[in-house]
Amino acid sequence: MTVALAQPQLVIGDADALERRARALAEPASAEDGAVGALRVVAFHLGGAACAVDADVLERALVALARPFAVPLASGEQRVVAFVDERPVAVVDLAGIVDDGPRPAASLDGRPALVLRTGGGLVAVVVDGPLELAEERVVASVGAAEADAGGAIVRLAGRLAGGAALVDGSWLATWAWKAATA
Repeated sequence: MTVALAQPQLVIGDADALERRARALAEPASAEDGAVGALRVVAFHLGGAACAVDADVLERALVALARPFAVPLASGEQRVVAFVDERPVAVVDLAGIVDDGPRPAASLDGRPALVLRTGGGLVAVVVDGPLELAEERVVASVGAAEADAGGAIVRLAGRLAGGAALVDGSWLATWAWKAATA
């Protein structure tokens, strides 16, 4: 036996206020809102410094990397791997390299990671958390020559309005693949 459900009724308390809000949401962002020129980024920390990377270069962000493990290679070395969406993904420890050096696979369990699509496949890059999705404007850009001359471990693309360093996304993907296959 099928029972027909009653049709729901919408009760509008203040139609004028609802219409004003709908029009405001439909309008394009203005320069005063700070949304013009804003970049969608994933913010994180490296060595205590606030950093971010353009969200468009990421396949996904992991709040906690689940059970990474070392896989022995024919060369006698080991590669760290974790399963992401039931697929094995190489793992590299950028936060460890910035601090004291790469950490063992077991110590990466539960750490935040950025999953990047590289020329050779997916690589999870371990960073320090917390991860946060944000929209920020770039207030200063760094040219490739300036980034290379700095001698820093991580290549920057600029500085965000909130003060975070903007990590160069293409450099990060290239570095991640080289580090995973080294």
